[in-house]
Amino acid sequence: MNKRTIKSVERRILKTMMEDEKDLKRMLETETEGVSDRQLDGLFIRIEQILGRLTNNQNKIMFLQNLEE
Repeated sequence: MNKRTIKSVERRILKTMMEDEKDLKRMLETETEGVSDRQLDGLFIRIEQILGRLTNNQNKIMFLQNLEE
């Protein structure tokens, strides 16, 4: 295995994860008091999409780390 390539891919994934984490925090800080869940459906969907990407990227990193061993 080319460890340099693996590390480069991991760094790229981590950079994307950091951006997603910032977006997630910003969305979770959105003031929603007094707004019904129905009106917040789009926000909830977006949060779930970001969580899905974070989970998927985390799995990719774990897979790459297993390849290194």
